[in-house]
Amino acid sequence: MHTEAQAMQSAAGTRLNRRGRETRQRLLDVAIGCLAEGSGEPLSANRVAREAGVSWGTLKHQFGDIDGLWAAVLIELTDRSGGNSPEVWPRVSGSIRDRVWEMVDAMWTILDTPEGRAVETLRGGLPTGQTERLADFPLTAAAMAGYEDAWLRAFEYFLADLSLDPDKVRGVQRLIPMAMRGINNERRLSSPAELSGARHCLVDAIAVYLE
Repeated sequence: MHTEAQAMQSAAGTRLNRRGRETRQRLLDVAIGCLAEGSGEPLSANRVAREAGVSWGTLKHQFGDIDGLWAAVLIELTDRSGGNSPEVWPRVSGSIRDRVWEMVDAMWTILDTPEGRAVETLRGGLPTGQTERLADFPLTAAAMAGYEDAWLRAFEYFLADLSLDPDKVRGVQRLIPMAMRGINNERRLSSPAELSGARHCLVDAIAVYLE
């Protein structure tokens, strides 16, 4: 998990001064912006350093390597989403369908934000094989798992006070992100009415399944 102490330290574990912390934040902001653009340019720490106006050595001091950079980006995005702060999540009520709709709508919204696009670009740029991904990007893989776990905990929170089959709830927790990424891929190819209909159909099906 991300801690304030980690944000105050370089990759080597040395304490960052105010300028160092500002440089670190600038690099994270630039990295998120580069990922959000999804320009097709390969994921490159050199590009991030160049656009942030710092040397590769500075980026290496801050994050160690590209694995450390992408992991830090994911931790930053998890923090921005409030995923590590359940106390900021909204109070929930209403029918099962109402709650499922809130979950689906929240993910639909975030997938089209710069932060959401950054995560999806990063997901798409990592090795597809789990063994290769864990070998080449162990820190990023762990941070991605933390990001996705924050979504799972949020979904669980939305349904926690209802008497539902826990196995079905766990299945729905994993289904929603996968299904929403699929619908999101159609965002610029299908009409708003078609996209809305697909989301409502998904919500109706999940609500019936849970009931």
